[in-house]
Amino acid sequence: MRSRGFVRRVVIGIGIVASLGIGGCVINGDWGPRAKFERTVELQQAMQPGSTFAVSTDSGSIHVAGEETNQAQVVATIEARAGSEEEAQELAERVEIRFEETAQRVAVVAHKPNLGFNRSISISYRVVVPRQTHIECSSASGSVEAIDLTGNVNAQSASGSAKAARIHGSVHLRSASGSVHCEGVTGGDADLESASGSASLSDASQARTCRVDSASGPAAAERIDADSLRVHSSSGSARASDARAKTIALSAGSGNVSAGNVDCQRLTAEDGSGHVSVTFSPSAPRDLVAEIHSSSGGVDVVLPPGFAGRVDLSAISGSVHIDLPVSVRGKIGSKHVVGAIGEGTGSLSVHTASGSIHVR
Repeated sequence: MRSRGFVRRVVIGIGIVASLGIGGCVINGDWGPRAKFERTVELQQAMQPGSTFAVSTDSGSIHVAGEETNQAQVVATIEARAGSEEEAQELAERVEIRFEETAQRVAVVAHKPNLGFNRSISISYRVVVPRQTHIECSSASGSVEAIDLTGNVNAQSASGSAKAARIHGSVHLRSASGSVHCEGVTGGDADLESASGSASLSDASQARTCRVDSASGPAAAERIDADSLRVHSSSGSARASDARAKTIALSAGSGNVSAGNVDCQRLTAEDGSGHVSVTFSPSAPRDLVAEIHSSSGGVDVVLPPGFAGRVDLSAISGSVHIDLPVSVRGKIGSKHVVGAIGEGTGSLSVHTASGSIHVR
């Protein structure tokens, strides 16, 4: 919590290193000759475990790593571009980077001069913080990454990738134009979303809600142990493998949907245009409930051993095949089968408008 009226701005002098000897170079661009100059600033600030660290940049990458330390260590690379090397150097030297601290929160703030025509500044950050730290980071144009932390991570990029790895806590990753990937999250929520790019989650254990969503690209989740899992792609494939959850929901607007070796009490799979394939693990409950729909594509289902319950299979344009003994009431046809496998409270409902159905 922030204490009332307490805001302390800390400008670190000892830890600042201005590496002015990196030099500049002239770049020929669409607007004529342009020069580049780089300057490095290093900052250090004492930080309590369990606090929040925040950093953002308009242009540049951000990399945050947790280590066994009691302070935040920041290396900021300032890149200035202008019509001449002297102008670029002047711009870079006028950038001020400092810490702003409130109770339980440390933020890095950059103050830049007015740029004017044909001049730009980008700032990239490499950060080390105590392992027990919550992270908030964002880049308007550049990648963001957080690793090896015990705390919640909220990272987003407007144009670039967003990544996280080995996080004990909740992870929220967003990218408007880039891929999103998280590997190794424990004990929290995992919420991944890409508006234009792939989205993938792997090695989530003791997790609560896991959501992987891509508007334009494939979405995938593998090696998941959670309360619930949702994988969706508006334009691409949706895949889950080696996943265990109470509920699993898979959907794709345009692309295949596949689930391999999944264990759940309830599964829904929906595909607008593509093939649906679902294979339940041998450990899946015999009374599971599965609802599978495909508008245009075939459906293959492998049930767990001992499944018992109601079966309703229909294909408007295609055939229905089931390799298991079914007790049928009424007529059994090549396009519609309604009956039961054994005696139980499970349920399998599969419908496709265009394609065949095969259940084993």
